[in-house]
Amino acid sequence: MLKTLPLSVILAALCAAVSAAPALAIDFTPSDGGTTEFDMPSGNICCSYIPDAADGPLLSCSRVQPKYWTVTLTPDGEMRVYKNPGEVPGCGYGEPLGNVFDYGTKWKKSGIVCTSSTSGLKCMANGTGFKLSRSGLVQY
Repeated sequence: MLKTLPLSVILAALCAAVSAAPALAIDFTPSDGGTTEFDMPSGNICCSYIPDAADGPLLSCSRVQPKYWTVTLTPDGEMRVYKNPGEVPGCGYGEPLGNVFDYGTKWKKSGIVCTSSTSGLKCMANGTGFKLSRSGLVQY
């Protein structure tokens, strides 16, 4: 005799399986100048990876709302946070302008690893990093 399970049990099992799945790796095509840019699907966070910045590779990520912040991270784990840095944000104010960093994916370059999720953007390098989201910034 077949036993039917309640829909809530089936959905809970499916959600657990999906959330436990590893992030899919993604890569983006750099611009002619070598810079790689990507936006979170919300359009509220955007990043630029600059392989030939003055002091070496640099990832710079900006959050537009509710307050404009920029976080930079190098492959050796040097991180800086700029709250309301004064320049005009490069993000599209709700509309992604460049490569879209889909939720559930992972991007890696020069020892910097970023993952995209509905709860925000997490980037790590050499044991240091950050999670940037609409609700705030967590530093690791």
